[in-house]
Amino acid sequence: MVSIRSASLAGTEIGAAPDAVRRLLLDVVGCGLLMPGVESLTAEGDDVYHYVLATISNGAVSHTPDHRTRFDTGDPARIRWEPVGTHNFRSWGEFRTTPGTGPGTTYLEIDTRSEADVDIAPVVLPLVEPFARQQSDEVTEGFLAAIKGRLESGARAAA
Repeated sequence: MVSIRSASLAGTEIGAAPDAVRRLLLDVVGCGLLMPGVESLTAEGDDVYHYVLATISNGAVSHTPDHRTRFDTGDPARIRWEPVGTHNFRSWGEFRTTPGTGPGTTYLEIDTRSEADVDIAPVVLPLVEPFARQQSDEVTEGFLAAIKGRLESGARAAA
């Protein structure tokens, strides 16, 4: 068993006010289901959420991430998460929001890192980690796009 590590950082400006962005981010289940690959997401209480993600496979590795995460929402400009318990996948990160470049806009950044425990020979790890980094970037960018789309379509509907 080895741990495949990846990290991703991406941001985008959203045509929605900071309070609307934070409201969506605080709806952990509703927002979390916008993330590509999330098959189920349930609240377990005490700010802990159970994620089951779609199986990831590249021919050499097949992995179905299953993990629990605790959210910290105490800082209005940052929502942080960290793993809870022992699982085959762990994720740490945060959403960061700052005022956008124009009125009624917000800059949202997602900064995340993860570890996936997989049953492969350690010699294969250097071949697999680039795939994991690419997957992480694609998920983060897809998540940002989905959040932006949800908020901007809601802002247009309210106008």
